[in-house]
Amino acid sequence: MVTFVAYYVVGGEYEDTTFRKLIKPAPVTGPFDSYVQAYEAWRARARETVDQAYARFQIVQTIDAPVEGLPGSVQAPRH
Repeated sequence: MVTFVAYYVVGGEYEDTTFRKLIKPAPVTGPFDSYVQAYEAWRARARETVDQAYARFQIVQTIDAPVEGLPGSVQAPRH
């Protein structure tokens, strides 16, 4: 089995500052090959929403994501 690690930036606008109920999800950004690349994307997204108290974004990591070229795999374009 090929192990592949990818990073994504996810989040959006939440109902309140408990950040439990997402009401306006933002488009997922990624996949990124490294945490550093994902961090830069997260940082840009955070700067765009700095004045929105209900907005929050985070970096998520996936392991064993589909790998390009493997039978049955579907993969989003790399950033």
